Amino acid sequence: MADQSDDIWKTPSEVGSLREQATTRAGEETFRLKSQTTKSDDDSSPYHKIISKDVREYHFIVPSDEVVELGEIVSIQDRRAERDATFLARITDIRHDSNYDGNWDTVIRGDGFYDSDHIFCRVVAEPLGCITKDDGGRERFRKSRTIPAKFSPVTKAEKDEFRFLAEVMGDIEVGRLRNGSREVKEIPVALASDAMDHHMGVFATTGMGKSNFMKVFAASCMKRASSKESKFGLLIVDPHGEYIFGKKGTKGLLHLDRYRDGIVCYSTDPRHLKDPLVSQLTVKRSEILPQDIEVLYDWTAAQREALEAVSRIFFDEAWLEDIITPEGAAKMKAEDFHEKTIGRISRTIKTILDKNRYISDITSSIPGIISNLLAGKVVLVDIPTLGERSELFLLSLLSRTILDRYRRESAEGARGRSCLITVEEAQRVLGGGEGSLARFESIAREGRKFGVGLCAVTQQPKLIDKQLLSQFNTLVILGLADRNDRTRLEESAKQDLSSLDVEIQTLEKGEAIISTLDIPFPVPARIHLYERYLAELNREGREERRQKSRGFNLPPD
Repeated sequence: MADQSDDIWKTPSEVGSLREQATTRAGEETFRLKSQTTKSDDDSSPYHKIISKDVREYHFIVPSDEVVELGEIVSIQDRRAERDATFLARITDIRHDSNYDGNWDTVIRGDGFYDSDHIFCRVVAEPLGCITKDDGGRERFRKSRTIPAKFSPVTKAEKDEFRFLAEVMGDIEVGRLRNGSREVKEIPVALASDAMDHHMGVFATTGMGKSNFMKVFAASCMKRASSKESKFGLLIVDPHGEYIFGKKGTKGLLHLDRYRDGIVCYSTDPRHLKDPLVSQLTVKRSEILPQDIEVLYDWTAAQREALEAVSRIFFDEAWLEDIITPEGAAKMKAEDFHEKTIGRISRTIKTILDKNRYISDITSSIPGIISNLLAGKVVLVDIPTLGERSELFLLSLLSRTILDRYRRESAEGARGRSCLITVEEAQRVLGGGEGSLARFESIAREGRKFGVGLCAVTQQPKLIDKQLLSQFNTLVILGLADRNDRTRLEESAKQDLSSLDVEIQTLEKGEAIISTLDIPFPVPARIHLYERYLAELNREGREERRQKSRGFNLPPD
C-alpha cells in the first residue's frame, strides 16, 4: 500500500487552503478525489441562519456576545426560485450552546475553557406565518404550511415587515407595536370597534398599568365619538375617582380638552360637580327591581324565594317603600314567609337606601346614560364616595337597564350602536356564586346578540368562571406573575398563548400582549403613557385650531 504520509492536511490552521488527496488502487485503475476548498465569508458563516427544526419551531444561532430578546419577532427570507416569501417568527427561548460535547464550560481546553468560535447562543422561535405577494403585487400575510429553506437568513423584523399589520389594525388606538424592548413607532396598535360586543378582558398584576390602559382606551373612544365615527358607547363605573380628574399626580379624562364633547360624566362627589360637564348622579326608586338587590348578598334559599315573590306581591314602582312598612311585612307573612326572612330583606333595603343618597323620588340619570351610550359616547359614572356593595348595586342596576333596552331595540329591529360595560375587579361578579354571577353571566353569554359587551378588568383571571372567560375574544395582558392566572388565559384564549408564558411573566410596566379578532397573531405592544398621549392629542387640537384661524381647511381626523 502506498505511503499516505503526504496526504495529510498541510496547513490545518489556515482556513481556505484545505487540500485532501486520497488514492486507492484496484487493478490498473486509480481513483483520485478532487481538491475541495472552503472559503470563509458572510455566506459561509453559520450565524443568523435557519439550521433546524420543523413547522412548529425554528432554530438558529447567534454569537455568544450578541443580545437577542424573548418575544422579539424575526424575519426569515426564503429566496427559493419557486417562491419569494418572508417568514415571521417570535423568539420563545434562548439557550447557551456549543460545538463541544459534555461539560464544555467547565473543562479546560488549552489556555481556556473554550474557543470563542465554537460557542454561541441557540435561539428557538415560534412560526407566526409568512408574507407573500399576490398577482397584483400586494403583500398578504397567512399561516404557513411549510418551512423556510435551510440556511435561510434571519434578521430582526423592521417596520417594512410589519406593514401588513397596519392594514388589519382597528380604529381604537392604544399603543405602538413592540419588538422585544424596541418600539416600532411607525406601526400603531389599535383594537377594532366591531369586536367590542364580543367582550374584552384587561388582565395585569397590581401596578402593571391596567388603569393607564383604560384611560388611553377611553381617550381614543372619546376621539372617535367627537368625530361622529364611534361605533359603540363605553360605560365606565369608577369607584376610585381616578378617571375623571386623575389621582396622585396623574391626569384624568376631563383633561382631554380637544375631545370633551365625546364624554359625559355623572358623579356622587360634590367637588366634581363644579365642572359644567359633570352632572349629579341620580336613580329613581321606581327603577330598582328586586333582582338588583339579589346580587349583593349570598341569600338563603328562603330569602331568595321571598325576593322573587316581591314583584308578585307589591306594585313594581312602590315595592321599596311598601316592603319595609308593617303593612308590607304583613303581606309577606300572608304568603307564608318567615318573619326573620322578611326582617333580613327589610334591613338590607333600608341600608341600601341610607348609603346610596343618589336614590331619588324625582329624577334619574339612567335615561341620559343610555341615550349617550346609544350615541356612541364615553359615559363615566364617578362614585368615589361609595363602598363596594353600593358599587356592585349600581353596576348591576345599570347593566340590567342597558341590556333590557338593547334587547328591546333588537327585537324591534332598531338596533343602533353597540356598547361596552366596564367591570372593575371583575372577579367579584364573574367568579361564580349564584347571586353575583347571574346578571353578568347573562351579558357574557348572550349580550353580543343585542350589541352589549363586557370589559372585565382584573388582576386575578384565575378567579373568573372558565366558561365565561372563553366568551372573551379580546385579551389585553399586561403582565401576570401568577402561573395559575396565565394558565387560565391560555386555556380560554382564541389564539394560542401557550408559548408566550415566559414572555408574559417578564413583561414590564406598560408592555402588553394583545390577542384580538382580525389580527392574525398575539401582538406585542407598548401601551401609550396616558399623560403623554393626552398631551399629544391636546397639542394636535391646538395646532388644528391655529390652522383654522389662519384660514386653512384641514382634512377630518
